[in-house]
Amino acid sequence: MTGRALVVLSAFMLAPAVARSDAASPEPAPQGSAPAGTATPQVPPKVAERTDFLLTLTTLDALHKKGVMSDEEYAAALRDMITVGQRAATSPTFVIGRFVTTIYGYLEGDVIHDSQRAVLDSYGGHPTLNLPGTVPGDNGRTTFSSRGTRLGLRFSAPEVAGVRARGNFEMDFVGNSPFNPSLRPPNGTESAFFTNPTPRIRHALMQVESDIVTFWIGQTWNVMAFEAAYLPTSVQPQGLPGQLFGRNPQVRLSRIFDAKVFSVEIAAAAVRPPQMDSELPDFQGGLKLNINGWTGVQSIGSTSTTISPASVAVTGAIRKLKLATAAAVNGVSSGANTNSTASVTGSAIAVDAFVPVIPAKERGGLAISLLGEATTGSGYSDLFAGLTGGVAIGQPTGITAANYAVFQDIDPGMAGWDRNGILRTVNWRTLLLDAQISYGKVVLAGNYSNVYSDNIDLFNAGATGSWFHQTWWDANLIVDPWPGVRFGIEYARTLQRKVGGALANNSRVFFAGFFLF
Repeated sequence: MTGRALVVLSAFMLAPAVARSDAASPEPAPQGSAPAGTATPQVPPKVAERTDFLLTLTTLDALHKKGVMSDEEYAAALRDMITVGQRAATSPTFVIGRFVTTIYGYLEGDVIHDSQRAVLDSYGGHPTLNLPGTVPGDNGRTTFSSRGTRLGLRFSAPEVAGVRARGNFEMDFVGNSPFNPSLRPPNGTESAFFTNPTPRIRHALMQVESDIVTFWIGQTWNVMAFEAAYLPTSVQPQGLPGQLFGRNPQVRLSRIFDAKVFSVEIAAAAVRPPQMDSELPDFQGGLKLNINGWTGVQSIGSTSTTISPASVAVTGAIRKLKLATAAAVNGVSSGANTNSTASVTGSAIAVDAFVPVIPAKERGGLAISLLGEATTGSGYSDLFAGLTGGVAIGQPTGITAANYAVFQDIDPGMAGWDRNGILRTVNWRTLLLDAQISYGKVVLAGNYSNVYSDNIDLFNAGATGSWFHQTWWDANLIVDPWPGVRFGIEYARTLQRKVGGALANNSRVFFAGFFLF
């Protein structure tokens, strides 16, 4: 490092101390009073007066109480970090000048046992269960995992001319690993999958907010179900059976109209399309009503407990799916012609509600709350976690599966070619109910869901068969014995009715420990 660079670096390191002293700059030391190279460097007065590189460690709660953050900014910050609930108020927060950065997240350890071999580890969703009388159907699986461990950073820039910018980055370790332990070597190993998990982006989002509208761009929750507002209580990770759940890259506009007694949020977004070859984005929009004076304790997912107002939301989505149709290629009738396509339109509507039965304005006393979600539509299975119904995409009449495989450019479960060679979407109806009781540091919660398709029998089944009806329920006990520490245990039961009438089932015991920060 050159001498000039050392002087500049020293000036920046010493500027805070100089800025707090009575003199703008120190007097130079007399010649010969100190060994060469040890004299205090000269700091220009304008540099000494700057405070934008002063670093302060604090919390959002402290900034709010000191008036540095407005009520609106504080509420927005807690919404962005809902994954840790009320813990977000005291998460480590760094202030450099007027830029605010908060670190949040949790360390997670899971122990899971399933009565059959249908779920790889902690993320269940909607797997196609195996029938009794088979090796995977009659034998269970026990896994230990820390892949759900999560780290988040929230950034907030100073307001300029009434415009406020903020960003949110969140990651965990449930990425698409190149290994598949179900296939075993040489395709993968269990050790590599569980002990060297792959990081993934959960949120990577920028928001630019004014008094008129908030502009969003990046990956975050879908608009459907106003996601984070209606996550049910469960020890196992979200994406429960029958639950709208997902994050996607998107461009969104939203606005909250606050009338104090109640508030209304409106949002509309162009979201990553479920099939990029369809050329059109997924269009989602919604309306949410909050009754601000009617609040209750809401435990969201496995790690967040907070105070939320009673609310109801209606959301919807519309999307286009397009596949190549049958035609002769070079005179061979079993080929496919990419110049000829057929399109179908998928759509969905959802209604969500949170109702405090025994209201509360803070956690501690007895509080009871209910949450519910109902959806109906067609071609929207990708808005759930792993929902396919076990159906195959298929191919047009007269084309072999091998020749058409390259044109099956959609995820299964949304649409496909039925047995009559007609391209159609898969119909779904879902219902999810959640009840939660909170008292002191203990939360009891139970969930029930029902998933049904009335046309899945028209499609060809996948390798493990297709199913048209699923019921699921669970019971959860969550305890917060010390600050930042949470334990939970859950028992869950899944019943799945296959096309043809056979019944598959799975029982799950899930124990988890969390350290939240």
